[in-house]
Amino acid sequence: MMHEALSAVAGILVGSGLTASLLVARLRPEKTETSSYHQEESPVSSRTAVPEGVEQVMACLPAATMVLDGERRLHYASPEALRIFEDNLGSIKRHPAFQTALDRLGEKKTAAPVCSETARIVLDVPHHRVILARFQKHVLPTTLCAGPRGGSVSSDRSQHTLVFVALYDETEADNTERQHTDFVAYASHELRTPLAALMGFVETLQGPAADDPEAQQEFLGIMAAQGKRMQHLLDDLLYLSRVQRVEHQRPRGSVTMQDLFARLKAESQALFRLKKAKLTIQPVSDPALCVAADISQLVQVLINLIENAFKYGTVPDVEGPSFALQVTVSCTAASPDARWPAVPGVVLSVADNGPGIAARHLPRLTEHFYRVPKTAATVQGSGLGLAIVQHVVTRHGGRFVVESTVGKGTTCKIWLSCVASAGVIKPS
Repeated sequence: MMHEALSAVAGILVGSGLTASLLVARLRPEKTETSSYHQEESPVSSRTAVPEGVEQVMACLPAATMVLDGERRLHYASPEALRIFEDNLGSIKRHPAFQTALDRLGEKKTAAPVCSETARIVLDVPHHRVILARFQKHVLPTTLCAGPRGGSVSSDRSQHTLVFVALYDETEADNTERQHTDFVAYASHELRTPLAALMGFVETLQGPAADDPEAQQEFLGIMAAQGKRMQHLLDDLLYLSRVQRVEHQRPRGSVTMQDLFARLKAESQALFRLKKAKLTIQPVSDPALCVAADISQLVQVLINLIENAFKYGTVPDVEGPSFALQVTVSCTAASPDARWPAVPGVVLSVADNGPGIAARHLPRLTEHFYRVPKTAATVQGSGLGLAIVQHVVTRHGGRFVVESTVGKGTTCKIWLSCVASAGVIKPS
């Protein structure tokens, strides 16, 4: 659509009969938001000036746009381009894909007044961005290009060429497509391993172990474990799908922290019956703490974090009976912190005294199927637990961070905004 809009810009200017008095090429000082990208260094009289009418029309377009002259000098960048791309416009213009598209545009020898091209630009500095650029070259009459004082630019040419560029930030779409591809690959891999084991044991039971009762019992036990692994993975995938489907819908209900912790305590008792670990759910100090939440999802999030602490919190390097894994769940009013929004909130914490996680792994823990390599070989898991936590917290408008020090343990923190409860807590 913006591609067609660029064609309309030239048509509006040519068909409207704008007079030279309205087409002032000298940039006005008050246009501070675009002054840094107006008319790159070289004398104004020696090149094509961009009509004020062009600038006015381009500024009205709801997209990031640029205007270049026939010599590839950047004359104008719209306010939307400056807002979205900030200091990246220079890098975009110098990018080889951008220049190659301009080369192809210049090579087109056609009688048509409009020529178009596209380019896909990938920037890695200062951070990864994917940008789609659509180019259109328009040939405008000289009468539409005014000089510094409103007069026409002195030139032997009867026409001047301008290149209009529309920029689209494709970073999020590119990341989504890449994550979808990775998701399918990882899910297939996770399902293939237990499925291959099941098929192998079935063939063994049908063949060499057909008359061996001891081998049958051993293999059936392994097959049951692999079947449970597949079932757990499918359950996680289905739950993740349900969470993502409603991620854009904020919960309508509210829950007090006391009710949340009471339900968590009731549902987490079974986790500790056969585990050599101690779970401590600290009482909520302020009964008025209340958040807008889906209590079932929050309980599931906390159970996921507790289960992770159990699975990965063992410390094989520590010897002696004095060591025991301890997991502590707590809730406090949020104190001022740059990581949290500046509104009243609560912080839910799940802390353990396990081996901890190296800092290089922390940014990737919420990725689908990501698992710390050292523990992935010894602990079975789907790698979806923290991804589910992140999606649920996002749905609640909260924040999720993981703090960890190798050898000292890991703390997972969830920030949620408070809602008024009996008139005690009032968001600012």
